Amino acid sequence: MVSPGKLTALTALADGSTPEYEPTIDPDTGAVSYPEAARELHEEDPTAFEALESLANRDILGKTFEEKVYVCPGCGAEGMQYTSACPGCGSAYTIETELFEHLECGHIAPRTEFEASAGGFVCPGCEATLDDSLENVERGTRHVCQDCDSYFEQPEHGLRCRECTDIYVPSEGRERVLCRYSLTDTGRRWVETQLAARESLVEMLTERGFDATANITVQGDSGTEHPVHVFAEDELLDSRIVAAVHERPDQRDAAELRDVASDLDARPVMITTLGSVATSVASLAERDDLRILSAGTDGSLEREYEVTDDPRTTQSLVQRIASAVKQP
Repeated sequence: MVSPGKLTALTALADGSTPEYEPTIDPDTGAVSYPEAARELHEEDPTAFEALESLANRDILGKTFEEKVYVCPGCGAEGMQYTSACPGCGSAYTIETELFEHLECGHIAPRTEFEASAGGFVCPGCEATLDDSLENVERGTRHVCQDCDSYFEQPEHGLRCRECTDIYVPSEGRERVLCRYSLTDTGRRWVETQLAARESLVEMLTERGFDATANITVQGDSGTEHPVHVFAEDELLDSRIVAAVHERPDQRDAAELRDVASDLDARPVMITTLGSVATSVASLAERDDLRILSAGTDGSLEREYEVTDDPRTTQSLVQRIASAVKQP
């Protein structure tokens, strides 16, 4: 099923009001979001990323690589930051420092510790005054850990979580590839088919005297807000209808529509744009007075539909559209 929120997000792509959905990365927290897609979704929907990925997996959306982020293996936060760390204690508080070694006594310390307040250089180990030429001093550069005071040639590479602040070796960070999502040609025709079926139902119910609305949220007797594809009401006859548009409804879809209809004191109507339902759906529909209609690609509605033991073995609507596009 494509929820009302997902269909709204797809409609924005189809009508051009949103060219594509792009990822946004918070510069402070590293959190990744798809704000434009999230605005179209409802609380019942998965996250914007999960919703877009599921539609891309069905070839309704196409993906274009944008960039890559790392997810913390500890707390799951996104946008880990590259850092270098002390190989001894793991602290990221390391500074590349110029070191002096006094060859006569062997003392090694940062240059700043050799610098005398009155000018010149004095060994902090043996307190000998050093010649300004520093001929008896060996110079070098090392990284110094400001927490454990250890010296090392190269720090370890790491990924630091901005949320829990833990540091992990790069191989432990989980990669997440971020993409831009846009509607494919077959996806566009698929969306048009779903919308045509929805609008046909609204027109049919309106002709029969109902006040019908598409893509609406209705509050049930329980107080729960239900986003639905179509809701229709005839106040004079005290009659209500709630409808869901599916490509290939399964038993869970049918049960969910039945329960929503019960909370809204409405009659449930399910539309299949593929023209087929599973045997379990047909059985539930007969038992719980759920009306099933079949929609053509032009949105026309009829009562005839196919009942199959396993509708997954038949081509999806996207596959049928793609096959039709490829034909000469």
